[in-house]
Amino acid sequence: MQPQLPFYRRQWFRIGAPVTFVLVVYALMHFRQPDETLAGWMVDILGFAMLFLGTLALASQYILPVSTAKERQGAVDRLFTYVLGGHGPIVFVRDGELVGSAEELKRKGAGVMLIDAASAVVLEKGRKFSRAVGPGIAFVAFGERIATTLDLRKQSRSQSAQALTRDGIEIKADVSVAFALDPGNQASLRDTRDENDFLGQTPVKPPYPFNADSAFKAFYGEAIAEKEAIKWIDLPAIVAVEHFRDQVSRLTLDKLFEIHDPGATPLATLQSNLRNEVQSAPLLRARGIKVYSASAGNIELPEAVIRQRIRAWAVTWQKEIFKKLADADVKIEKIKEQARAEAQHEILDEFRDVFNDFKEGFKQSVSAQEGALVSQRDFTQRLVSALNKVAGDPVTQMLAPGNTVRQLSNLRQWVGLQELALKPQMIGQQEAAEETTEIVAEEAEPTEAAEPSEPALQAVDANTDEVEGGPRE
Repeated sequence: MQPQLPFYRRQWFRIGAPVTFVLVVYALMHFRQPDETLAGWMVDILGFAMLFLGTLALASQYILPVSTAKERQGAVDRLFTYVLGGHGPIVFVRDGELVGSAEELKRKGAGVMLIDAASAVVLEKGRKFSRAVGPGIAFVAFGERIATTLDLRKQSRSQSAQALTRDGIEIKADVSVAFALDPGNQASLRDTRDENDFLGQTPVKPPYPFNADSAFKAFYGEAIAEKEAIKWIDLPAIVAVEHFRDQVSRLTLDKLFEIHDPGATPLATLQSNLRNEVQSAPLLRARGIKVYSASAGNIELPEAVIRQRIRAWAVTWQKEIFKKLADADVKIEKIKEQARAEAQHEILDEFRDVFNDFKEGFKQSVSAQEGALVSQRDFTQRLVSALNKVAGDPVTQMLAPGNTVRQLSNLRQWVGLQELALKPQMIGQQEAAEETTEIVAEEAEPTEAAEPSEPALQAVDANTDEVEGGPRE
C-alpha cells in the first residue's frame, strides 16, 4: 500500500491554491470601492471563469499531440476532467507494455493513452469487447478499461521439440518461428528487408500498420490448454512444433539425412515443408497472426544412433574410395599398355632400319668388282650401337616387358660380342684397316674371323626379311 501524499502535493491543492489566491486578491482590491454592485461582481466572476476555461482549452491543444477536431475536443474534455479531479487513467503504452503507476491504472473514468508506433490496445466495456486502437493518442471513455496491450513488431519464439521418425528413432531440435499481427493489405516494414527501399517507394506512414480485426482475433481467439489460456504470442511456436513432429513422422532417419544435391543441406526439404505448412496454418490465420518464417535447428540424435550413422557413412565412403582407386588402376594399365605398344613399334622400326642398312652395305661390298675389305666388326658395330641405344633407354626398360629386354641382351650375345675377336678379312685382293669402335674395344681381345660366305649372306637376308615381316600397326 502506497503512503498518503502530503496535502500540498495533492492535485486539488495544486489547482485550488492558485485560484483561491487570485480570488482573494481580487476581492481585496474591490471590496472598499463604494460604487461596486452585486452585478459588477457577477460580471467579473463570469469573465474570470471564461478566461480560465479559455486558457485551459488553448493549453490542451499543446499538451496532447492532437490533429483532428475530434481529438481536440477530447483533449479539452480530458483536461477539464483532470482539473476537476475526476479523470481516469493517464498512461503510456511503449513496446506493447503499459507504462504508468499502479494508482493511475486503478482509476475509473475517462482517461488518455499515448501509444507508440509499435503498440496497440484492446479496450473492453464491462465484459464485452469495446474497440481496438492503434498507435497515436486514444481517449478512454467512461466505463472502458484496458483489456490488453499488443506488440505490433515482428516477434520471434523458439521451443525445444522432440519427435519420432517413421522407424521409431527419437530426435530433438529447436523449432523457431517469426510472426506478427496480420497487417492485412497494408504495406509494412516487416515485409521488406531494406527499410530505405520501403520508405523510398511508399508514403511515410507508421512502420507497423495496425489492423483492428487482427487485434480482436489475437486477443479473443486465445486457445485453452489444461485450463490455462495460451497467449497469442505463444501459439505460433506450439503450432510450428506440431507441424515439425508431423513432418518427421513421415520420414525414416535415412531419408531424413539423404542428400539429393551435394550443394544442399540434408534437411533442406524438411525446412521448406515446415515453413510452408506453418505459414498456411488455418489456426494461425484465424487468430490474426501472420507467419514470416519457421525453421528447425540442429537435430540431436541419441549417442548409439550417432555411432551407427558414423559406421554407415564410413562404409559408404570406403566403397566410393575403392571404386575410384579401381577406376584409376584400369586407366593406368591402359596407359601403360599403350606406351608399351608404342615402345615396341619404335624398337621394331629401329631394327628394320639397321638390318636394311646391313643388307645393302653387305651386298654392295660383295658385288664390288675391285674387291673390298669386309669385317664382321663393320656389320656388327651399327647393330651394337642400336641395341645399346634401345636396351639402355630407361623408358624402354620401364615400359617393355622383362622378356623383351632379355631378348635384346641375348641378341647382343648372339652376334658374338662377348668372346668374339673381330679381325679384318680380304675380299678379292683389297685390304683395309679399320679402327675398332669404343664399344668393341671394351670387349675381349680380338681373334681371327672367317671370311663371310654365301650361306652367311643368305642368313643375313633371312634375318632381315624376318624383321621386316614383323607386326605393324
